[in-house]
Amino acid sequence: MDETDFDALCEGAPPQEAKRLRKMLAEWCQGDENSFPVQLALLSRAQWRAAASIPRLVAESRKQMEHTFTEHRRQTDNLFDEFSSVVEDRIKMLEQIIAAHADSTKKAEGEMRIVLTHAEGVAEHIHAELERGAVEWKKARGDFDTERQKLEQTRKELETRYEWRDWACLLAIAAAMVMLGMLIGMHIRR
Repeated sequence: MDETDFDALCEGAPPQEAKRLRKMLAEWCQGDENSFPVQLALLSRAQWRAAASIPRLVAESRKQMEHTFTEHRRQTDNLFDEFSSVVEDRIKMLEQIIAAHADSTKKAEGEMRIVLTHAEGVAEHIHAELERGAVEWKKARGDFDTERQKLEQTRKELETRYEWRDWACLLAIAAAMVMLGMLIGMHIRR
């Protein structure tokens, strides 16, 4: 015999209770189809069918929920794996950037040290040149002062010479005029 919804409803019930339920169902189903017992039997049969389908629906729902849960879990695992791979890629990229930055910093530091060493050498050379220049300047200033004093002395001597020469010229001119005047006077007297 095929299993019915009633059999599914009676599943797990003791055999005597299932027998009583079958007998009651058979009594209710006899008679006028509009009578209360028949209507009640139809209603009960519909309820039993609905009640009998509940375990099957619950089992299907459970399977569907398990399938959905499994799918969600798989998707979550995939998302987590993708997220992990993205994070690992980003971490690798950051490590590469940090390594490149560290290399650049080391190169820049090395170049700066070379430039600073060179700058220190140039600064020492400039300092030595400035000191030598200061010594030369003091020597040149001393030479200039010495030459200025010599020039001043020479100028004074030259001025003194010009005074004597000027006086001598004046005296010579005055003497020449006096002589010329005397000659003119003699010439006029004659």
